[in-house]
Amino acid sequence: MTEARWGSGVIIVPGLICLLPGLLFFQAAPPGLPSLLLFFNLWVLACYDLVSFRLPNLLTLTLFITGAMYVATSPGLFVWDHFIGAVVGLVFFPAVNAVYKLVRGRDGIGIGDAKLLAGIGMWLGWALLPPVLLVASIAGLLYGGGLAFATKQPIATSKIPFGPFLCLGAWVAWLYLP
Repeated sequence: MTEARWGSGVIIVPGLICLLPGLLFFQAAPPGLPSLLLFFNLWVLACYDLVSFRLPNLLTLTLFITGAMYVATSPGLFVWDHFIGAVVGLVFFPAVNAVYKLVRGRDGIGIGDAKLLAGIGMWLGWALLPPVLLVASIAGLLYGGGLAFATKQPIATSKIPFGPFLCLGAWVAWLYLP
């Protein structure tokens, strides 16, 4: 399992994420320094989750605090949209996990993903959380399907970190959505 993760996850997913900073040069909407700060926060979180299947509090809190600093220092942003995004992000995955646990009898998603989504919600606001989740879910399904195909194991039994895909969804939303 570790070799498959190192061979595919740590190389492919961060590699795809790594290609995206080049798009900053073609995108005029996001400001440069906050974009760089957000990118490095997401990059570290994605890599850490791929290797350890954990999203440490220190890293998710850093994302949240830098997002709050960005919101506080950016004129024209409606602050409550971002705080609502953080709260929605924090409660969304525990709610989904509660339903999953009722159906499957076990946890399906960790609280670290909820903290990550709260940090993303602080940066992007509540209105961009659905596109973030859509991109993350599609990317995660493609990755899981490819992994299941390559290893010949059913996807339902595979343990796949969702944090890297949330980071990818956040980065795509940051770059391409208003």
